[in-house]
This record gives sequence, structure tokens and C-alpha cells, in this order.
Amino acid sequence: LGAFGISFLSIGTVLSTLTLYFAVDACHNILYQKESRFYEINSIMILMVYPVASVCSLTAMGIPRSQLLSETVTQIFLMTALYRLYLLLVYIGRKRVTKSPALLLRVGPCCCWPCLPFPELEMTEANLSWLRLLVLQLPIIQTLTCCTLLFLSIQEPSFATQYGVWLQPFTVTSILLGIYGLTITVKSLQEVAPEAKLHHRATVSQMVLLFSKLQAFIVKSLPQTGLFPCNPPITPQIYANVTYNALMLIEMLLLCYAARHVYYVELEKEENTTVEATDRPKDKAVAQVNPTNNNEADKQPH
Repeated sequence: LGAFGISFLSIGTVLSTLTLYFAVDACHNILYQKESRFYEINSIMILMVYPVASVCSLTAMGIPRSQLLSETVTQIFLMTALYRLYLLLVYIGRKRVTKSPALLLRVGPCCCWPCLPFPELEMTEANLSWLRLLVLQLPIIQTLTCCTLLFLSIQEPSFATQYGVWLQPFTVTSILLGIYGLTITVKSLQEVAPEAKLHHRATVSQMVLLFSKLQAFIVKSLPQTGLFPCNPPITPQIYANVTYNALMLIEMLLLCYAARHVYYVELEKEENTTVEATDRPKDKAVAQVNPTNNNEADKQPH
């Protein structure tokens, strides 16, 4: 691409650097929050998906032959982050509820089928284990399919396109089941703990899946319409890949900034809230001691 390609890579490097900065800044803030180790590890894993996807897109833009490898790394890391998101949602939600909420099973994508008989279930340990399996299969199935496509591409580049069609039903079914499990978790806990912003945490992560999967399918279908030129050795597919990677760089920057806003906590306000919560029991104890002392003083003879 010449000078145009160098300019593209330079701009992409700046975007990836900004994405990494926002992610590291949010992770630094999380480490200083008064939260458990479990919360910190899962939150950092979720936030790091944005710079990973951005760097992979930048690498694929500079080295076109690494496109499939970059997409594989992005998908594996993303699916692992979605499972971490499920664990984080359950942890935050159950910490804020006093009793087991009902599971809202009539959510997307099954909400479009009103004839389905959905049972009335509560968020018990047994039911949560089934939800966990729905989300846990995401990194397992997606890793297997991505690695299979990568292996086929190593043998012959055309094999990935030729035989990848047969893997699409497994990929789509796995994603729908995983998103269904996440949606049930978010909707059920959001009803009883709206202040936890669980919906926002899920949205900024699920948007990565939308852009990396659906957008990739749409953009990579454009060469068949004749939209991109053919300038050997640059094929229309390379133009499509560059377009997709450029969009991913911009989108990961915006999503990382939004995720930073969701996970970021003002540390001074958190300290003040903690101090107030600590002082309240002391004030109550002092208030209880003072009436007792006054009563004893009244009983003493003058």
C-alpha cells in the first residue's frame, strides 16, 4: 500500500497505544479499590481483551498473512473474558442480594419464542452450575473451532474457507448458548441489584463479540460484491481485511474507554464511604452509652 499503508499503520499504532493506556489505567484503579482478589483478577482479564484485540488487528494490518492467527488469538482471549465476566457478574450480584432471585429465562434469543414452556426457577447453586456450563462451553468450543481452522490454513490456505463452512453451525450455536447464559445472569441479578451496573459491564464486553464476529462476516463478504478493487498482488480480500482491522482499532479504543468508565471508581469517595460506614457503629455505641450514664447520674442522691 506504500505511503498510504505506512500512514495507516502509524495511526493504528497510536490507536492501539491509547487503548492500552486506558486499559492499564483502569486496571491500576481496580488494584487500589477495596475489593477482593477474585474481583481484581476477573476485572483485569476482562479489561485486557481490548488492547489484545487492538494489537492483534494492528499486527494483521501490518502482516496480512497473520490475519487468521490474529483472529484466533482475539477469539480465544475474548471467550475466556466472557467466562470471566460471568463469574464477576455472579460474584457482584450475589454480594448485593439478600435472597435468591428468580431466574428470568425468557430473554434473548429465546424471548422470540413465546410458545416455549419456561419453568420458574430460582438462582440456586444447582441452577447456577447449569448457567456456568452454558458460558464455560464458549471458550472450549470456540478454541477448538479456531484452532481447527488455523490448522487447516497451515496445511492449505484455501482449506480454511472450504471446510470452515461446516464448522459455522457449531460456532453459531455455541455463541448463542453462551450469550443466553450471560443474558439470564444479567437480567436476573439486575432486577434485584440495579445499582451494580451489571448491564453496562456485560454490554461493553458483548460488543467486542459483535464487532469481531458479525462485523467480520459482513466486511469479508464485501469482496464478492466487487466493492474492493483488484490490484495484484493486493487482492480484494486483503482490502477487506485492512478495512475490518481498521474498524476494530477504532472500536476497541471506544469500547475500552467506555469500559474504563464502567469499572473506574473514585478512590477518595470510596474511602469516605468506608470511613462513614465504620463510624456509624461507633456513633451508635456512644449514643447507647450516654443514656446509660445519664440514668446512673439521675439515680445518685443529691
